[in-house]
Amino acid sequence: MNVEEIFERYEKLLKESGVKEAGIYLESRAREAEKEAPLAAASCWNELTGYWRACGDKEKSYASAERALAILGAKRLAESRHYAVALLNFATAKTAFGDTDGALELYEKVEELFKKAEGVPDYQRAALCNSKAQLLLKRGETAEAERYFEESLALLEGMEDAGSEIATCSANMAYCAMARRELAEAERRLARAENYFKDAQDDPHANVALSCRGQLEFLRGNCAAAAASFEKLAADIERRYGRNANYALAQRSAAKAFEAAGDAAKAADCRALAESVPEWGENDAGA
Repeated sequence: MNVEEIFERYEKLLKESGVKEAGIYLESRAREAEKEAPLAAASCWNELTGYWRACGDKEKSYASAERALAILGAKRLAESRHYAVALLNFATAKTAFGDTDGALELYEKVEELFKKAEGVPDYQRAALCNSKAQLLLKRGETAEAERYFEESLALLEGMEDAGSEIATCSANMAYCAMARRELAEAERRLARAENYFKDAQDDPHANVALSCRGQLEFLRGNCAAAAASFEKLAADIERRYGRNANYALAQRSAAKAFEAAGDAAKAADCRALAESVPEWGENDAGA
């Protein structure tokens, strides 16, 4: 079973048939591959960790990560770069769903494995730096988070075809600037991200720029503009993934902004939409 062909088909389904059909396909391939090609199966489950994270399903995201790690461990690859990458995705899921202590423990394990492993590509080192930085930012450790974002950005800027990752990192650094109340610096960082995503509207990472714009306008007191960004974010999440926990979080952010802007009716509408979503646990794709 050729894992490259599996992922090529998966990416095609994401674009042409939608997220649900792509997920069904990838999970079926993961289960089939466990018997004849366990390493391909581990790659599929690893991808599904991020897929279910983006869909807002904590249980399935964690289960996918644990399955990938179990397969790799059974193949005596628990000290390998591949195992480290699976741990990294699991840590990113834990960060998204609010388990910052559990995520930090995993990130530290990944760092140790990356130090020992040979041939770790820069894009994976950059992913580790970016993911750990997001965790540190959530914990309020802004200066340390910014240090990791800077390290990630330096790695990414030395790579080809890393525009999406650079834009995402720039938006994350705007959050750091907002945490310091340096709004002009936040605007500069965010503008770089938006400049990339304006020509890449189908990039799912564009959501981070929408969320960041909403936060920045809210801090500036431009509450109507903030609400518009959050509503656009919610609509984009719904289009890609349906009404999940991230959608609910974006709608709650919109409700808060509308309320601050004096539009109680719109705020109530957004809260109702948020409350209509089953509680799977919240992730960070919202605002």
